[in-house]
Amino acid sequence: MLTAIAMSEKSGVKVQTVLISEDETEIRELLVVLFKAEGFRVFSAGDGQAALDIVQEYGSAITLLVTDLGLPKLGGIELIHKALQINPGLKVIAASGFGHANVRAELLREGVAEFFPKPFSPVDLLVTARRLLDEGATPAGDQQG
Repeated sequence: MLTAIAMSEKSGVKVQTVLISEDETEIRELLVVLFKAEGFRVFSAGDGQAALDIVQEYGSAITLLVTDLGLPKLGGIELIHKALQINPGLKVIAASGFGHANVRAELLREGVAEFFPKPFSPVDLLVTARRLLDEGATPAGDQQG
């Protein structure tokens, strides 16, 4: 039996795969539904270690990581750092209810493409994700306006 990745590569259509790492179940489930409805292959994890395990298993097949920063077991910033070591081409969107300028600056240095302070619009996040993947965008701090 062919996996979704193998089938999409065989047909010439690349399915974008997103990993959603969020400890708040309602937010995680909402994002999973939204991304699946847009045709993404979706993995989800409720803590940072589970997310890292998925990155280690699937590597470069994951094209986007959407992660909360305040995760149990392994924090979001550490998850981002380790995930980018495994998959340097990974696009990352981080979110936090405790966002401020220092956190945003640190995230940009870590290779995060976008930062969403909570609460955020899931639709805005989805639009941003599509833009990052479709345009191969550089980190937010490097964009020209």
